[in-house]
Amino acid sequence: MKRPTLRIFESGTFASRANQRTAQACKRAAGLCTVILVLSLTYTFGQSKSSYDFAFNEINKMLKGQSPLDSKKAVFLTENAFHSNKLDYKEFCQKIDDIEVQLNQFMNDKGVADHVMGKQFAIFNYMMEPSKYNDNIKLTYDFDDLMGNKDWTKMFVTKLIRTKTGNCHSLPYLYKILAEELGAETYLALAPNHLYIKHKDDKGQWVNVELTNGTFPRDGWVMSSLSITTEAIKKETYMEALSLKESIALALFDLAQGYKFQFGHDDFTLKCCNAVIEFFPKCINAYMMKNELLTEKRKSLLLATNNQKSKEIFELEKAITVLYQQIDNMGYKDMPKAQYEQWVKDVEGQRKQQGKATAYDNSKNK
Repeated sequence: MKRPTLRIFESGTFASRANQRTAQACKRAAGLCTVILVLSLTYTFGQSKSSYDFAFNEINKMLKGQSPLDSKKAVFLTENAFHSNKLDYKEFCQKIDDIEVQLNQFMNDKGVADHVMGKQFAIFNYMMEPSKYNDNIKLTYDFDDLMGNKDWTKMFVTKLIRTKTGNCHSLPYLYKILAEELGAETYLALAPNHLYIKHKDDKGQWVNVELTNGTFPRDGWVMSSLSITTEAIKKETYMEALSLKESIALALFDLAQGYKFQFGHDDFTLKCCNAVIEFFPKCINAYMMKNELLTEKRKSLLLATNNQKSKEIFELEKAITVLYQQIDNMGYKDMPKAQYEQWVKDVEGQRKQQGKATAYDNSKNK
């Protein structure tokens, strides 16, 4: 992402009177369309914004130390807000508890309950391998709308538990939740458009857990395959083990994304971004969303003033320029969603090929 110059904010010459009348008509039409769209979204999802306010306040309490940090609760709050507080937290907790029972049974059966890696082994096996502990149904990757562009619930842990299918968002979150329930030290880690797991092995060395294909890739593979710059590594923008507080702050970013999906950008998404940045200053996702919403606000104000810049617009342009510089300084390199989606499919294809090769080798050795 290049640093912006003043040229990006040039609005051209003053419009003629005819153009002004056209712009005013477009503005009225755009305003009407916006109202219709919001009403449509509200009706479609049966959604009230108050559920988002409630979720924000509860997660913010965790971040401010007014209530315990809890990934399970934070993730539930973001998903429950999208569903207008219609989900049942007790039911969600019970499903997590049921999985925990199976994880403990696995560790006892395998004799690894006291092993330093036993809990990690149990979680990974439950998620990635069919067995009696998961009713012979492992969790698989959902390639249909894998970024949640059409259906944001594709990103949800509640959806993952219900359907046994998830993505690079819900799978790591479930792993993190289960690890917290078991008391295993496990961390989320960010990459462009991506989330994965990090933990330490029995020798104290970091292990990357890639739930897209159930592998343990080296750092070099993560960097090269996801186009992560050396500068982003130096600035600790990507591939760092997130603290529990940073993980909870990331849930606020998810809350903003769900809100944006249903209502678009407004002061609520800005409030979420600012809170994320306060408690997770290296969260590049929050800077990018804030830049996006301020850019949209600038365009709306220019439309309303027929491209005549006000003090507010000049202040917005300054803020946008600063955000571009911050994002650039964090080592950001664009990885389009289409490219990321292709990466996911390629990784899955490699996994299948490796599986076929293993099966072939095993058949020869019989």
